[in-house]
Amino acid sequence: MKANTSQQKDLIAGIYNRIAGEYDERIPGFTALDATFSDTEISFVLDRVTADDEVLDIGCGTGRITIPVAHRAKAVTGFDLTEAMLEQAARKAAEANLEVRFEQGDMAALPFPDDSFDAVVSMLALMHVPPADHPRVFSEVRRVLRPGGRLIIGVKNSVFERFSSADRFATVDITDVENKELVFTGTREGEELRAPWHSFSPDDLKRLTAVAGLVPVSLRGNIPLSAWLADSVLETAEVAGAVRTLETLLGDLPPLNHLGYHLLMEAVKPAVHG
Repeated sequence: MKANTSQQKDLIAGIYNRIAGEYDERIPGFTALDATFSDTEISFVLDRVTADDEVLDIGCGTGRITIPVAHRAKAVTGFDLTEAMLEQAARKAAEANLEVRFEQGDMAALPFPDDSFDAVVSMLALMHVPPADHPRVFSEVRRVLRPGGRLIIGVKNSVFERFSSADRFATVDITDVENKELVFTGTREGEELRAPWHSFSPDDLKRLTAVAGLVPVSLRGNIPLSAWLADSVLETAEVAGAVRTLETLLGDLPPLNHLGYHLLMEAVKPAVHG
């Protein structure tokens, strides 16, 4: 029997509580392509965060994005469903001598007042949100954003999955496209763990932002060329460098951006004009 929304959330929280201590060993991966993926992702976020911003990182996990953002922004709040992941993030923030607020909860019911943040960031986490909650999450993001504030997200691209089930990032965690699950292989406990996982198409993102009252301003495909090439091709430094240069130049342009392994999007809450 298919799990309901509440059961899915409990399952996800339970899995991440179990792997929190090893998560940073699993994400990011260890190949040159993994590094390119992560660099593109983090650059996309940091290019859209300023020193005056108050930022909320939803689904922050162990602070993989939270910590770099905290080095740049005025104030950062990390928010996650899983206590053990937040403990890891808080430890890393303390080690870096950064003041970051961390709170536990469900991103479909954010415990923050209206107009609280200049930017809301979410990288890789929205795929664990049950589809029934997607509209509510985007609505909650709009509510807590100040007018002119930005939503900055990264999600797996379901368009890519229509052509290929290959994993092109941190393949220790495998995307089971057919069953819509993320499979955690080779865990310290020796057990394979499976969590619900839902990818998004560019049209999905446009629809969800539009219904929530957010305006998309940029869409970038993450590794839109190298995701389609064999690893053996990318082993040559000259070829990999040329591909990376093209991706940097063309990753924001349709239709290439729609073919990325992941999608990076910025959407804005319209400013209020009196």
